[in-house]
Amino acid sequence: MVFDRSASTGNREGNRALTYIVAWGRGNRRPSSTVAELDAALDEAAASNVPQVVGIYPPEYLAGDASPWDGPLPPALQIGVGHPDRSFVLWLGPEGGVEVEAGAPPWPSGAPDIAFGYGGDAVFAGPARARVTPATARQAAREFVRTGQRPTCVQWASEQ
Repeated sequence: MVFDRSASTGNREGNRALTYIVAWGRGNRRPSSTVAELDAALDEAAASNVPQVVGIYPPEYLAGDASPWDGPLPPALQIGVGHPDRSFVLWLGPEGGVEVEAGAPPWPSGAPDIAFGYGGDAVFAGPARARVTPATARQAAREFVRTGQRPTCVQWASEQ
């Protein structure tokens, strides 16, 4: 099945709001069509006191019959929440990329990678991925929900 989003992209070019699904952990999903709803979901994910990968997905990503072989899915974003000093932003769309915050402090020498929970498993983020502060990750997520586009509030790089 190929998804046609031409009827639902009005939140960016027209006046209709597009609802994203904010998902983390095992089974935690919250609808979000506004920055306030996004912030509430991110606050809830961060309240677990365990760093989490949070995905901000168009509904097509989580459709039971969706398959990456069916055709390109619309863009999505993943961010890390719950760590006091570091986060990451991963663009799941054309050109891919990991967000880079120019003013972020350097990775502490000898610091271990951060384990972010991802559906019951750990995803480790070190200096190649955890390149932003939590505030910048949230800013990028807000921009994505408002625009549906790859956030422009930061620079992008390949994961290395």
